[in-house]
Amino acid sequence: MGKSSKTILIADADEQTASMISSTLESRAHSIKRTSDGHAAIDYCKQQSFDMVVVGEQLSDIDGIGFIAKLKSACQGAKIVFISNQWRAAEIYQLLTKEYGVALVVHRPIKPLFLGAQLDGLLNQSSIDLNVGQELERQAVAAMSERFREGLPGRMAVLSDLVVLGREQPNNVAFVKEAQRLAHNLKGTSGTCGMSDLAGAALRLEKFLALAHQDGTVKPGTWDKAGELFDSLHLCAEAVVHNTAPAVRPSNTALATDTSSATPISVTQSCDESAMAKVLFIGSGDNGDEHEHQRSLASGNFPIKIIASSAAEAVEKASHTALDAVLIDINFHDDESATADLAREIRGTTGNESLPLGFITQSAHLPDRITAAHTGASLFLNSPLEPDALKDGIEYLLAVRQGGRPRVLIVDDDPDFATLIIETLGHEGMLVRYVSDPTVVMQAMEAFVPDLVLLDVMMPTVSGFEVCRLLRAAPRWQDTPILFLTGETELDARLAAFDAGGDDYLPKPVATVELLTRVKVRLDRARLLRERADKDMLTGLLLRRAFMEQAKSLIGEAVRHGLAFTIALLDVDKFKSINDTYGHLAGDRVLAHFGQLLKRRFRVEDIRGRWGGEEFIVALRHESQRTTEGALARFLEELRGVRFEGDHGEKFGVTFTAGLATFPDDGDTLEALVKVADERLYAGKEAGRDRIVVANRAS
Repeated sequence: MGKSSKTILIADADEQTASMISSTLESRAHSIKRTSDGHAAIDYCKQQSFDMVVVGEQLSDIDGIGFIAKLKSACQGAKIVFISNQWRAAEIYQLLTKEYGVALVVHRPIKPLFLGAQLDGLLNQSSIDLNVGQELERQAVAAMSERFREGLPGRMAVLSDLVVLGREQPNNVAFVKEAQRLAHNLKGTSGTCGMSDLAGAALRLEKFLALAHQDGTVKPGTWDKAGELFDSLHLCAEAVVHNTAPAVRPSNTALATDTSSATPISVTQSCDESAMAKVLFIGSGDNGDEHEHQRSLASGNFPIKIIASSAAEAVEKASHTALDAVLIDINFHDDESATADLAREIRGTTGNESLPLGFITQSAHLPDRITAAHTGASLFLNSPLEPDALKDGIEYLLAVRQGGRPRVLIVDDDPDFATLIIETLGHEGMLVRYVSDPTVVMQAMEAFVPDLVLLDVMMPTVSGFEVCRLLRAAPRWQDTPILFLTGETELDARLAAFDAGGDDYLPKPVATVELLTRVKVRLDRARLLRERADKDMLTGLLLRRAFMEQAKSLIGEAVRHGLAFTIALLDVDKFKSINDTYGHLAGDRVLAHFGQLLKRRFRVEDIRGRWGGEEFIVALRHESQRTTEGALARFLEELRGVRFEGDHGEKFGVTFTAGLATFPDDGDTLEALVKVADERLYAGKEAGRDRIVVANRAS
């Protein structure tokens, strides 16, 4: 990893949170000391120096904010992170960051993977910076300004051509609208870069052009006045390019436009690596050079980084890296079980329970498919790898990714501005995709499945308002947070943004620290609402209602594409006896472990739920009854080997009974499938439990 180990003090009375943070940081090879007592923490700071102090909301003898006030003088030089239970008033954040030197505030509930990426980034900064957000903004804006300055002559050349065409065809409304859009983009980006003269000139041109075609026709004399405004704009642009102050220039002076710098700016090339999707490639090297795979993935607006690894190093790399997918070459294994063990180990590391896996193999027989279904592999790629197949396969894995790093889709036709946002969000561990064409937004949504959308208002073809309304009309995207980013600041535009279904509105030029704060707030709120509405608190699985919603969507998909899928009802055997014999807390531990094991097994696109009590339900997407039966048999065998502890230290084991039903053979509705699976489940119980029932036979 190339990162040195750091010493970290965790001060928190919440044992579960402290343990989770400790585990996350220890997996990254950091040295951890923990305490729940504020006085003890102060003593530790006096005895040794720490690189970071993580402070919880409440300690055993003092509240977290009060402790931080005392900590400032006792632990100088350490970066302070505050774990807050709630969002607070703005003045509290000002107090924490400005007065008490807090470098980062994290809000519960905490995601280990995201927290680890944030703390790692904070720990590995080259110097202590108490205002990290502002420093990142300064650096990002400086880099963006340089790129913008280099590409500005090309932008002005395009706008100049439009002025010429407009004078030749003065009644062409499309030319006016396009010139207005280009001026709008120049205003937004130059304003964000602090180029106020250029931004003001672009704003004047944009406003004039907006008024020039309000009734659907071009007003007489539009292009003469637009030419004068363009002259002023061009003068400011030359000053920016040459770093000089703009001088007064007659409006009728001829323009000599240099197009030699009209090189498109690549968002992919300038993208910060932290915003790239990271794929762990586990192989022996026989399937081609990893660098060749990297080159094959370099095109497009969604950059992907291949991280090569041997089998021996894979688990460690998975523990220390924020991954988005894993590809395992199973051809270099002599033993199939070694592949399954490796996949299980990777999915068992902290934060990787929902990490999508893919297998690379020369052939995919039934045993391979059973292994894949059980260990969580979502697809097979044929060896040797073809670049297009590799790219499509990885994009599929990324599309089915659940949880993990927050995913943000940017829809904006200004690549310079998009680059700034990609770098800002990427620094925070977010995964970012950028599209410039609003007409492909639905395809991008389906392929990327974002947690949040950043949407520009003025774009070619369709406006951001129309895109937002389109998304809100689709049930799947009705609750996805949408933030508008635009230079339109009038009241009507703000009202239109909310009327279209937007959740927030941020005018350009954008202060990236403010943008980052708003994005985090929306992401946290949306995630919390989803988890409260859809998840069972004990097992972490979907509640019955949420499961049924997703399963019904699966039926629609199966009908459209002529595919099968299988559901299984699972019931923990003799659960009442477990509660009566070993205690209700022991029963809860069984259910919680069962739920966690279900999350780590099978594929991330399979649907898992708690049906009620000790009953669970699983839907294996696009899988036959035979493959599902084999995968569940391995799951049952694995569960038989787990030893649980009773409330008084007794050791015991558990089993389950399952009934299977397959669409469409056993029913063409969810209700019919559940009924068949339930009948087979009870047939298995009557036959002695600890088995899986398929039609008239059990395994």
